[in-house]
Amino acid sequence: MQFLSRALCAAILLQSAAAYASIYPIYEGKAFTLDRSEFEPEVPVSLESETATSVTFSLWGIEENLSTSTDSSYKPWSNDYRNTQNAFEFAVNEGYRITSIEVTGTFAGELYPAQWTMPGDANNTMSFGLHVGLEPDFTTEYDVHGTKTFKVSSGPTSLDGEFGVMLHGSAESSAASVWYLDELTGEEYWLGSQAAARITGLSMTVNVSPVPEPGTWAMLLGGLAVTGVAVRRRRGTGK
Repeated sequence: MQFLSRALCAAILLQSAAAYASIYPIYEGKAFTLDRSEFEPEVPVSLESETATSVTFSLWGIEENLSTSTDSSYKPWSNDYRNTQNAFEFAVNEGYRITSIEVTGTFAGELYPAQWTMPGDANNTMSFGLHVGLEPDFTTEYDVHGTKTFKVSSGPTSLDGEFGVMLHGSAESSAASVWYLDELTGEEYWLGSQAAARITGLSMTVNVSPVPEPGTWAMLLGGLAVTGVAVRRRRGTGK
């Protein structure tokens, strides 16, 4: 009976969480609504800035899964790999278009190969990709010691209605040791290398533009027509 009670409570909590996610999206603005996919785990995302033409979100929750480090001391080699995939759903409001989506961030790495008569090896690889429709944009960096900024973008577009966006990220660090002989003690062991890789400072910027209503276009065209007639009359009078 106690087991059934706990199972029932767990089911209620899961349903409540799903209902909460559907009622309270990540962002709900004048131009669009942003929500996480119902098939993806919840990842913390926060609003960073907002103007009339762009909205920027901090993807700090994704960064937590894109940090690796490894040390091959006392063993031949070591490796650490992390990757993440996150899906978001957009619903563009009537009268607006999304003109581009871009993600910026920083690849940060550290490489310390073991040093002896023959050096060890330390490597890292980091990549990040943005999928909007059928046109993905990926960037990859190898053997980063320091920092390198990056940007992936949908490019100029005109998106309306409902659509999905997928983000992919991965970070890998690997290290290889060298066989070391301590000439003072005669001890032999694997002298380790160290490597680290992490993706930080992730932000997603959504650029938007209002679309004039049909009535507005009609008024604009009508105004241009009246202006054209007036100009022609003035020219005719001048003759």
